[in-house]
Amino acid sequence: MTAPSGEQPAGSLAPGLFAERQAMTQNQAIAESTGGRLGGYEGAQQELKAVIDPIKQVVGDLQDGQLELNDRLDLLEAVNGYCALYMGMNWAVAGGHRVTLPFDSQLGPRKGADPFQNGILLASKGLWRADALVSFYPPPANWFSGASSVSIQVYLSVVAATGGATYTEHEYNMVVTSLGAETAAFSHTFVIPADGAYFVRVQVNHPKDSASVYGGTVRSALTANKWDNSAENAVVAPTVPDGGTLS
Repeated sequence: MTAPSGEQPAGSLAPGLFAERQAMTQNQAIAESTGGRLGGYEGAQQELKAVIDPIKQVVGDLQDGQLELNDRLDLLEAVNGYCALYMGMNWAVAGGHRVTLPFDSQLGPRKGADPFQNGILLASKGLWRADALVSFYPPPANWFSGASSVSIQVYLSVVAATGGATYTEHEYNMVVTSLGAETAAFSHTFVIPADGAYFVRVQVNHPKDSASVYGGTVRSALTANKWDNSAENAVVAPTVPDGGTLS
């Protein structure tokens, strides 16, 4: 733009500069306006993404990888017995009595053990070990009126498939506080004397109206592993006499 006299007015764009600005790309304009600093920021984003993406992949494998192996019985050729379950849903659990947790979803292949009545049926006699993982939601604030913690009992039990009588069990005591979610992992090793006669289950008991537990492969688990076919010394002694004082 020029004046009628042909001179360039003060403050006007230099000749050709307007066309030059029009020809700039968006990235060129951003780079000029930010002094190139945004390019460094984008580079940092890319570096952070390169770190986070592999971690996300590992987390995904930990949570879901075994679900693709449910039919791979060939992977258990050298195993006497194995089955792993998790709870397919989150649940609210009523209080004041024992409640069986529904471990109803299979994780990985199984051999010599099968899902049964929200637990695992053991197909053969011998030495077995069961492991459980139970996770409670962060409790509501009104749980702790007059108390700073709440005791919850978790039972890992071996039960007769016919009649439901408890053959042997371990009791575990969890303490839930206002600090957040609570998770407990525990096991029970035992010998059963008969084939297909017992199954493993998990029950909980708490004193409140309701408590919620997590399902899913990260926060819930019930597994059974067979170690040996021998059924010797299948002793069950839930109570024993006092032995005096140790010194």
